Amino acid sequence: MRVLITGAAGCLGQVLVPRLLHDARVAEVIAHDRRPLRLDHPRLRILRGDIRDSAVAQAARGVDAAVHMAFVVMESQLGRERRNRALAQAINLGGTKALIDALDPKARLVHVSSASVYGTSGVPLTEAAEMSPLAGFHYAQDKVLAEEVVMAAEKGGLSALRLRPHIILGAHAQPFLRGALRLPFYARLPPPAPPLQVVHEQDVAAAIVAGLFSEATGPLNLACEDQMSFEAMQRHLHRHAFAVRPRLAQTAARIAFHYLGIGPDPAWAMGLDRPLVLDCSRARATLGWRPRFPKITDVLNDTFGRAAPKRDPSDT
Repeated sequence: MRVLITGAAGCLGQVLVPRLLHDARVAEVIAHDRRPLRLDHPRLRILRGDIRDSAVAQAARGVDAAVHMAFVVMESQLGRERRNRALAQAINLGGTKALIDALDPKARLVHVSSASVYGTSGVPLTEAAEMSPLAGFHYAQDKVLAEEVVMAAEKGGLSALRLRPHIILGAHAQPFLRGALRLPFYARLPPPAPPLQVVHEQDVAAAIVAGLFSEATGPLNLACEDQMSFEAMQRHLHRHAFAVRPRLAQTAARIAFHYLGIGPDPAWAMGLDRPLVLDCSRARATLGWRPRFPKITDVLNDTFGRAAPKRDPSDT
């Protein structure tokens, strides 16, 4: 199999590309990103540039499968253009459409979307749930629109799998997420604290690889088996975690993004303050997906190099 990967130098790509290069079923990996990819392998071909460039379309022709991950995750990555919604959407949606249009009709597509397309829910959502992203959360809104582009292609006969991972953690996680969890602070919200989930980058990569060699189509949720509030995650990682007023955290995020040009869109904080829980039984049934890191504490411990707490022998 010849596989094209877009967004290959991103957080998840740094895990996925080496995994595919060690898979004997993969004859060639074509890795595309605007950023450099520091890997060397006889079966790896690296392309640099914009996802909308003609070079991507040329590379897409003739591949057996594509993994689409190129996306503006943090708008601050656009620098002075961070408030340019038209540019972000041109990359997110224009790039998705350009890739699909260039693929061979018989090619396989694994599209990496996001759990954020659902918006919020305190009860586990299946893939049948409506996509209803939080108002003002541009990343999530663009993920919905990108999925709609893929769904239109599915109706035209494209074999496509749309993965919806929850918050992705691991050694290569977004610096914003790692930074937020390293600080012993959390927003003081009215009880009960909203439940969330996470998923390990290795488990997402495993689902992508399984999806490449599967006939499964449509959306698939990916998340840990349990759920935990952001406050509980902080308390697990820090002996002394402190609560701050939500307005203080939101103001700091707005100042950092709008005036200093750093950090994520302030709307990202909304996703940590609202419940979102997924039902991942379809991924287990269709892909045989079994997370290597099934519990949230497993993911947190591995992400931050913590040893798992010793269990009491009497604990059952």
